Amino acid sequence: MHGFRREAEVPTIPELILTTPLGGTVHTYPITGGKTTFIRHLACYLGSCRFCNDLEEATNHLKQVEPIEEN
Repeated sequence: MHGFRREAEVPTIPELILTTPLGGTVHTYPITGGKTTFIRHLACYLGSCRFCNDLEEATNHLKQVEPIEEN
């Protein structure tokens, strides 16, 4: 009897899609749940990170946690 061999899945890494002038970042982040992979956005600034449903929500998070840039 032959054993079943399952191909090892290579984990998908987050992809940087936005960097702000103050150092905030947004990455797309694939998250697998059951048989579905969801694309979430991870917004971070100085260790304050949050998973968001879309790019608009992620950029709004950065606007809340980043200081106001002065000229």
